Amino acid sequence: MSNKKILFITKINFGNKQNAGYLTKVRAQSEALRSHGLNVDLLYLKENMCFLENPEITIQKTFYSRISLLYYMFAGFPLSLSKNYYSGIYIRHFLSNPFFLICLLLHKFKGSLIIMEVPTYPYSFEYKQFKNKIKFWIDQICSWFFRFFISKIVTFSFDKKIFGISTINTDNGVEVKNIPFQLAKPPFTKVLHLLGLGNPRTWHAYERIIEGMASHYRTNPEVKVVFDMVGQGGEITKYQNLVQKHNLAQFVNFHGFKTGAELDKICNSCHIAVASLGMHRINVSNGEASPLKAREFAARGIPFITGYLDKGFPKDFPFILNFPSDESTIDIAKTIAFYFNLLETHPNYKSEMRTYAEKNLDWTNKMQPIAKYFNNH
Repeated sequence: MSNKKILFITKINFGNKQNAGYLTKVRAQSEALRSHGLNVDLLYLKENMCFLENPEITIQKTFYSRISLLYYMFAGFPLSLSKNYYSGIYIRHFLSNPFFLICLLLHKFKGSLIIMEVPTYPYSFEYKQFKNKIKFWIDQICSWFFRFFISKIVTFSFDKKIFGISTINTDNGVEVKNIPFQLAKPPFTKVLHLLGLGNPRTWHAYERIIEGMASHYRTNPEVKVVFDMVGQGGEITKYQNLVQKHNLAQFVNFHGFKTGAELDKICNSCHIAVASLGMHRINVSNGEASPLKAREFAARGIPFITGYLDKGFPKDFPFILNFPSDESTIDIAKTIAFYFNLLETHPNYKSEMRTYAEKNLDWTNKMQPIAKYFNNH
């Protein structure tokens, strides 16, 4: 460990089980920074509690007022105890407000080097409802002042400046060693299983798969195809209605939220995974996006289909089948042919995908430029 102590802050409330994947991500990012010689504390919320954790200890404090909770999170832990002086602050972006600017000022006054990660940019599409637009407008005003406090913006886009601040360009990663891997290929018993993983949002566009399955069963039903959807909330109700409309209930399984052994069992039974098919809806389909699920599929050794370009994989990556970035239905026959061709050309596709993930997609690799900046400034 170096003498540089870094505070990693995220405002996501991990009391919501749907946010479990984000907690896995920020812990992996923290561990990756530690692997590059930094001493990292992770600060996050869980229901009405604030947690400060590192490999040695976890401190928690319970609050009954949101104002005091947020104050303690952004100012109390890092500023009230002299032993918790931080040479660097790493913040996962959230909608800002004047109070947050004050906290940035306090950290800057203490001499901390501040880096902010903006996971999605631009992000205006997430705040179209009127009540959210007001928060977004406040954020836009406050964001102008970031340039006085923040040294670098970390982005997964190609932007060279965000909020008037120069960027560190990287892309999403995963902690490969903690993603379960089964070498054996899933058995094929005249049914091809597709996997949809995550709480679906508009950019998942799973209706393209459902519409494609409806067309497939009308014209070419020799090979049965089943879509296993793991997740809840978001667009699920819309998909359920679409499945009912096309009489596909026996071919689409809505598993709900799953973790651990239950999740692994479903993943290990699927032949092809479905990554996002609607990135064009949020204008990030030409290499700007780097969804975590695609990296998880690679680490698990599951070939997958996409509707966007991903800079984390070469264009000739044989384990991805790319479909157009538009609203067209997914060609199920082409998807089936892709899988059987892969069995012939890459019989060891699972181990090949895992090896690629270990070498190229791990957070240790992705966080290296951030750690370098902290260490050199």
